Amino acid sequence: MSIRYCPLGSGSSGNSFWVSGGGVELLVDCGLSARQLEERLVGVGGALERIDAIVCTHGHRDHILGTEILACRRGKPLWVTHQTCEFLSRKIPHELIHCLNPDGPTRIGGLSVTATPTQHDIPGSVALVLSDGEVSLGVATDLGRVTPRVVDALKSLDALILEMNHDEEMLARGPYPNHLKRRILSDYGHLSNAQAAGLLDHILHPGLTQIALAHLSEKNNTPALALAMAEAALRRHGSRAELIVCEQSRVGTPREIRRRDGCSAAPLAEAAC
Repeated sequence: MSIRYCPLGSGSSGNSFWVSGGGVELLVDCGLSARQLEERLVGVGGALERIDAIVCTHGHRDHILGTEILACRRGKPLWVTHQTCEFLSRKIPHELIHCLNPDGPTRIGGLSVTATPTQHDIPGSVALVLSDGEVSLGVATDLGRVTPRVVDALKSLDALILEMNHDEEMLARGPYPNHLKRRILSDYGHLSNAQAAGLLDHILHPGLTQIALAHLSEKNNTPALALAMAEAALRRHGSRAELIVCEQSRVGTPREIRRRDGCSAAPLAEAAC
């Protein structure tokens, strides 16, 4: 058994990840327009018609932009927390929205989806762990701060999509107004490169074979700075996990996570989506 995934775009302007496993195909977050999502899926050999459901981590625009059209016009079921359901029901009929189980995994086809609350500044924000029973993928962005519950949820993964939003020095010197800087730096904002590396210190283990760095700020971070922080954490623990950077402007390379005499994660040919 295996899980395949591909970043369709990640950053301050919109986030979405294609995930396939357990006989279903999902969009995890839907922060790009429906047209962009369709074009980007086609670009890696996927198809919007094959998407069985959407799972959103929270209700901010950069994670839900395309949900209304995909749910209402394309008939895609939407899975969110109860609080996000209340927020989205202003635009999307209740019957199209399903609530994630707050006390354990939710089954979507052959995948289990476990939601863990995060300290982001909107009710119902969660990190996700998706598993087919053999391998698991975490999606952890918009964390605010690293909590014991988040550490616990991410401890035994095979692959992880992890927020590395900003470099603190770049943010301090950057163009954002002070109120926005305070929000980003608060316990309810976004993880810095250093905070994300500190989270890796708690969860790195030999079976974690791949880490995708996500939600990088285009104004307050660079791929080189994020990679340097993550690489330092891997060196501290002797980890051989592969690091990739998710980009805002283009899709990533489709990946596969599978068991082969232990755990492994490998790139797929682009047409394999």
